[in-house]
Amino acid sequence: MNLKSIEYFLIVAEEMNVTRAAERLNISQQALSGHIKRLEDEYNVEFFYRKPVFRLTPAGQKMIFFGRQILQSEASMRAAFSDITENARATLRLGISRLRSNVFFPMIWDRFAPSHPNISMELVNGNSQKLDELLQAGKIDVYIAINVPDSLNQHRIQLAEEYLQCCFTEGLLKRYFPDNWQEVLDSFSGGADLLKIMHLPLITLRKGNRMREVLDQFLSHYISPQYVLECEQQNLIYKFAKKGVGVGLLSPVTLYLHAKEFQHGQQKAPSEENGGDRFYTFPVRNNLPPNVTSLVFRSDLTTPVFLQDFIRDTQAIFRTYARTVTRNFSVNS
Repeated sequence: MNLKSIEYFLIVAEEMNVTRAAERLNISQQALSGHIKRLEDEYNVEFFYRKPVFRLTPAGQKMIFFGRQILQSEASMRAAFSDITENARATLRLGISRLRSNVFFPMIWDRFAPSHPNISMELVNGNSQKLDELLQAGKIDVYIAINVPDSLNQHRIQLAEEYLQCCFTEGLLKRYFPDNWQEVLDSFSGGADLLKIMHLPLITLRKGNRMREVLDQFLSHYISPQYVLECEQQNLIYKFAKKGVGVGLLSPVTLYLHAKEFQHGQQKAPSEENGGDRFYTFPVRNNLPPNVTSLVFRSDLTTPVFLQDFIRDTQAIFRTYARTVTRNFSVNS
């Protein structure tokens, strides 16, 4: 039995196209077909009907199930050996969004990597649904995501609750509230009220994001909001809000990344970067549900010691984040 042939078979089964699978694996179609043929000969079955359309046979459907189990068992065996053999190596595959990998992974790496020199890391970016599918398929070992549903074969560890934040410049406030901007600003001391600023130009995430869905649902009861900029990068939301383009609506993750710029987490002194305009950040106080960030791994598989250590180190990093979020970016602060 050749493990690489099983891996190649699973890629062909995913693509249902030998040409695309060969391109994805960066090998020739002839070489890929050879791997599949040898695997079929070994078990005396055929995995694919070639005509009239390319599709799985009953044996091929069974092989998907057993092939994934075989590769997962081999990965677990290597992980177990890495726990008991000093020089054995293993790879820890982490699923995480691009935003959270930019913010948290360098800190996790600095804490975990020095004490685990034989463990390499592989980052896989994606949303919660994609990462959950990859975990179930055995393609990642653990993932960090928001609003993860319960599953019978998973451990889920809550890391933090994240409430919607808003940020804007003093100049923007003065343009829309020329006579009472200071009064409006003072009223935000316990958190920003979206009802007072919902007619201002808004900058936030594109549709399809849970935070955007919650925001749209809330605002739909009052007005059709003016989204002057919608994007997938929260750092752009932050930058354009700082330029005075509109009110930025985003998660506290991005503000945490820029936390050193804030005085008590709520305002930034004038600077050349934003034309000397004072910049404010506030948690939204309109009782919108939070995003819950969790760490997830399989409960039906052996958890090697290095993965246990990774989980412990990740929890420590997020405890600091959760304290900062509660202190600086919460309506209870």
